Amino acid sequence: MKERDADPEWALCYDSSMPEANDSNLLNFIASTVEALRVRVDTISEQMAGMATKVDLANLRDELREEMATIRDVMATKDDLARLENQMKADLARVESQMATKDGLARLETTLHGEFERVHIRIDSLDRGMGSRMGLIETDVSRLRSVLYLLVKDKPDMLRLLGQPTPGESRPQG
Repeated sequence: MKERDADPEWALCYDSSMPEANDSNLLNFIASTVEALRVRVDTISEQMAGMATKVDLANLRDELREEMATIRDVMATKDDLARLENQMKADLARVESQMATKDGLARLETTLHGEFERVHIRIDSLDRGMGSRMGLIETDVSRLRSVLYLLVKDKPDMLRLLGQPTPGESRPQG
């Protein structure tokens, strides 16, 4: 006991008033404590194996910086979006100014209906005028044929030129 009391470090860890009989209990306590600490160290070692190291975190940080830089390069800024919005508004206004309104289309439809009616009336009047003139022309042609027939009735060769069969000749059926 005296040796232990002489060592100041040992005196801090060991109660000098403890009798020698308790030394075996102390050894058992120390052994069980060491075993428990060993189990805890093993558990902590297993947990640390799944943890990232500072190098891993630094690599991850670098990768994330690169990805963020790439994303920033392809992303539009608020100014870009504002310019695009203004451009789209201007384009839409230009298209709207070129588009016809319902009222404008209705006026155009009415105008076209009027024009079609005028053309139809004009065609009808031309048709009636042409019909009456065709009737006059047919009458005149018929008279001319009659006069010509009377003039050439004694000349069978001339009748053939007019498309009339000579007396006694039959006309082919076609």
